Amino acid sequence: MVITDLYPAEDATAADSAAAPPLPGLAQVARFGERRALAHGWREWLVRHMGCAELAGVAPANIAAAAAPPPGAPVLSQWIATPLHLQAGLSRVHLDPRGVLRLPAATLAQLAASFAHTFAGAGLELLPLPCGEFLLRAQAICALETPEPERCAGGEITPALPREAAAAALRRTAAEIEMWLHAQGAEANALALWGAAGAALGSRAAPAGARAWRAYGADAYLGGLMALAGARCEPLPGDLAALLQDDAGAVVLALRVAQELQTKMPVSFSEGLARLDERFIAPAVAALRGGYLGRLILVANDRALTLGRRSTLRLWRRARAPLAAFA
Repeated sequence: MVITDLYPAEDATAADSAAAPPLPGLAQVARFGERRALAHGWREWLVRHMGCAELAGVAPANIAAAAAPPPGAPVLSQWIATPLHLQAGLSRVHLDPRGVLRLPAATLAQLAASFAHTFAGAGLELLPLPCGEFLLRAQAICALETPEPERCAGGEITPALPREAAAAALRRTAAEIEMWLHAQGAEANALALWGAAGAALGSRAAPAGARAWRAYGADAYLGGLMALAGARCEPLPGDLAALLQDDAGAVVLALRVAQELQTKMPVSFSEGLARLDERFIAPAVAALRGGYLGRLILVANDRALTLGRRSTLRLWRRARAPLAAFA
């Protein structure tokens, strides 16, 4: 399981206050899990774990592009374009965690058609992805390192954007996209352009390791990875029970707290996390104890915590705040 938008601060224990909802599954993982730091983030770790090490250095957007039609003309760069709803204040632009969006297929198609008309001749192509994000292909924008939006959620997004001279075309394009979205009256008022930096995919064979896996969730990278293997990333089920009954074998789940915040009544981030705990994490720990799972790995904030069937027998380990293990 990967919680793709959980990036707690160093003082994560402050989030585990008495007023916060209980996180029993995360608490068990934090207490008994073997902790490992992921130097290059969860995506590179995942492809190695799935037996696709040859894809580790490939740009995330180039992986995501496997779920889109091939380009009709040569492009200089490809970008994952994540829809955002930014909140503009007097002196800063804020990205609330619930502002990292996934859009319905009909909305993606409508916006892509409008984009093609508005930006005709600009050397840009905007393509819907099955996960609810876009792929942006650019003929004249060089690939640059930009942050994925989940790492900026909860704070100001502008300081994280590249400021070097080479980023001028990218910044200009992002600003033009914001003006275009404003004219559309869309729920999203910006697109976060990221994932372009890295190696090209080239003509490599489909990753054999991924064929043994099933994937669930709404993530452009995971969707592209499964497309490369000739499969698809399925929508996240309502809870873990359906997967346990299906005997799904090796499974990766991409969980998003933002989805809980967008589909329910307005709640806090910690309450959204508690819903994920109730639906997926706590049942996974229970299934591990009951012998229905062989191993559970929970990834968040560039940390991986691994539990085996005997992990929870280490009763000498002290309980710790659920988020502290990921800080």
